[in-house]
Amino acid sequence: MGKKGSLQRGRRGRDEPAHPVATAPSPGDRPSGAMRDTLLQALGGLAAAPVIGLFSGFLLLFAGIFLAIAWAIGPKPLIDAFQYAPYRAQATGRIVESWAALEFDPSELPAGKLRWQPYAKISSCAIVEYAGDWGAQRRGFCGNRFNFSDSFRIYDWNTMTPEVPFAFRRDASGFSVGEVRMSRTARDWLSAHAPQSTFMLGKPPPTTALAALRHQFDSPLETAIASWSTPFPTFPLAFDPQHPEAALPAKLVEVRRSALTPVAWFFVLILTVPGIYVLRIGMNLLTGQEGPLLWVLTILPLLALPWWGDVLPRLVRQANADWADLATGMLDDIARVTRFSAGEPGDALLADGERIEWQASKGEYADTFGSIAFALPQPPPKTADEALAALRVQTRAAVLALDGAAQKALFGRLREQYEAEHRDVQTLFLAAAEDVLRDPNRDAAARLAARNFLLYGTSVTYYEDQLDRMEGK
Repeated sequence: MGKKGSLQRGRRGRDEPAHPVATAPSPGDRPSGAMRDTLLQALGGLAAAPVIGLFSGFLLLFAGIFLAIAWAIGPKPLIDAFQYAPYRAQATGRIVESWAALEFDPSELPAGKLRWQPYAKISSCAIVEYAGDWGAQRRGFCGNRFNFSDSFRIYDWNTMTPEVPFAFRRDASGFSVGEVRMSRTARDWLSAHAPQSTFMLGKPPPTTALAALRHQFDSPLETAIASWSTPFPTFPLAFDPQHPEAALPAKLVEVRRSALTPVAWFFVLILTVPGIYVLRIGMNLLTGQEGPLLWVLTILPLLALPWWGDVLPRLVRQANADWADLATGMLDDIARVTRFSAGEPGDALLADGERIEWQASKGEYADTFGSIAFALPQPPPKTADEALAALRVQTRAAVLALDGAAQKALFGRLREQYEAEHRDVQTLFLAAAEDVLRDPNRDAAARLAARNFLLYGTSVTYYEDQLDRMEGK
């Protein structure tokens, strides 16, 4: 048996090796396997990239906002305190030119979209003139920047930034002449595209977005009341006696010179430490770097904190475009009441832009409100109610001075405007219409037009029997 087993082991030894030997892959197999692994890695990276961008973009946004607030309450006020320390001289300036700068880039609007307002910003800008021993100087200022909308009102605008005055220039009647400036590209786009909606925009409705914008700010009665009850402001300035050409609004200098408080540094520390920590995590996730190079990539962006409003969105956009848009909006909100620029008049925002003006003697109400030669009373009204009362007195006198044909045409046109949803000025003419209706010596056609205007052309309710009594029936 031992011999038989020995023979079997010998036969097996001759037929097959005791230890199996691995065979090398054929030359054709090796590259296909490597290509497959590379392809799988690439596909995995492509699939993970949006997720990485989403998370890294959020971290960069989170950190950037913390650092923006820290900069605004600590280092920036410290720099301002030193910068404005020499601004001890005073001067009184006057606004010689003013406008609302409407920033709108049509290229940012999604294809086929007509609602352009959410993609636009608006700021108040003014050229201020002042004089002294050095001669006359002019400076250009632009203040707070707001999101634009189809309900934005420019005739209520009386500050560029808190406590820094703003006003549009006044015409011969003492009314503000609203003015918007925009780029040629923006105006061309608004002129070539229909408004997103024509609801409540009058009849016939505007056919272009530019015409809709004109309608939005065409409110002569409200403008007149606000103008007469608000004196045109003076513009107090402060400057360094060695550099009078670099004057700034006195109130702005006062506020910024005293903005830094000891407690602010406590909040700077609270915001900066987590801000830098999270920024480092976001940069690691975005770039894949570690060690000293990662610290370099984290610290370098902090050198741009004075220009953070432009730099942070660009940085976040490398990770995720949606987070970048959110960063822009949040930084605008943070800087809304502190944003202010000063420089040469020609450097002011859209100083050389396309101009659009609103005057009472023109526009939709040119042949009604604009037909009356108003004059600012002396002394000027102190309140809105006093201003409205003065406007009504002058309106009654002007209408009663017209002949019968002109009165008929005026009341007929006021009714047409009311029916076409142009209803800003009708209440101003109520007393004048009642005067004409009560006077039996007036032209019969004029009295009928006045009656129909009171019945059908105003939001105030008049009844037939009430008007009959006015006519003496």
